[in-house]
Amino acid sequence: MGQPQSKPSKPRFPQPGDHIYCERKGGIYVGDGMVIHLRGAAKKLGELPACHRCGGKRVENGEIAKVCIDCFLDGETLQIYDYGVPVLEFISRKRGTCCTSRSKPPHEVISAATDLLERNGFGPYDMFTNNCEHFAVYCKTGSKVSYQILGRIELATTAGPAGILAGAAVAAGYGASGGM
Repeated sequence: MGQPQSKPSKPRFPQPGDHIYCERKGGIYVGDGMVIHLRGAAKKLGELPACHRCGGKRVENGEIAKVCIDCFLDGETLQIYDYGVPVLEFISRKRGTCCTSRSKPPHEVISAATDLLERNGFGPYDMFTNNCEHFAVYCKTGSKVSYQILGRIELATTAGPAGILAGAAVAAGYGASGGM
């Protein structure tokens, strides 16, 4: 029993306040072609390349960065994270693509992301307890959760005894390091 497949969002250009993601990261689209995301030194992404589109609008403050959508995507495919999905749809979709929680209004989402950027107020990146999905979901809902990580724990626990041990180890590390 594997993890459910993702039901892709209807293709559309992101709107300000949208939680966008690609294969390796997620962030908040704030408009004007810019994205605020938890970049995280622990991700070892290296220095951001010079970009004519970002120009003087690029901001880096510790672990959080505001970059143009092209730098954010870095050639990967844009996806839009869905909020307020029905429970049955949530269950059938790949974790890390949607949640049942309702989103705050776009201006509040953008304000939260901008405030966190300005004060570098989200803490250091940690894959299990403080990743880019935690950041974006927090900006959208006020709850710090990563459904992608929870999905990996679910998957590990359905893989038999070895999976249960692996899932327990992940969950123990998640709980011990201050996760939900």
